[in-house]
Amino acid sequence: MEWPRPNARGRKRRDLWCFAAVQEFALISPAMYDEFLLQYQMPSLRQFGLVAYGCCEDLKYKIDMLRQIPNLRLIAVTPRANVRRCAEQIGTDYVISWRPNPADMACCGFDEPKIRRIIREGMEACKRLHVCIHLKDIETVEGDTSRLARWVGIVRSISDEYA
Repeated sequence: MEWPRPNARGRKRRDLWCFAAVQEFALISPAMYDEFLLQYQMPSLRQFGLVAYGCCEDLKYKIDMLRQIPNLRLIAVTPRANVRRCAEQIGTDYVISWRPNPADMACCGFDEPKIRRIIREGMEACKRLHVCIHLKDIETVEGDTSRLARWVGIVRSISDEYA
């Protein structure tokens, strides 16, 4: 898709990304999710150029159904999800938007060896795949804003090993 221009008006949906999620349906069966949500989302999703799917819900039992979305490009892998299992299903077909648990990353102390272990395990699970790592839902850094820059440094140093 063409990059957006500043102050440009009149973009069509087919020229935009769409974000969709299924949090409210996280605990229902995959079959019920498909019948009662995804099929109702599909007409809207088809109107957009590209789709990013998922927020805080674990999609590991729904990834195969997401393949119905013709313009899907990114699937969220949440802190509660098994990164390896999701990565195996997603493969190189889509971008994995991995969101490690913020409590482990920066919110509740800063345990660098633990952070390195978690990031390394996640990167190993996503080896040779398309992955972006998002530090989301930070409520506090306990007054230590340097944690964020330190976290980025750790992630960059480990991800460089997989580039």
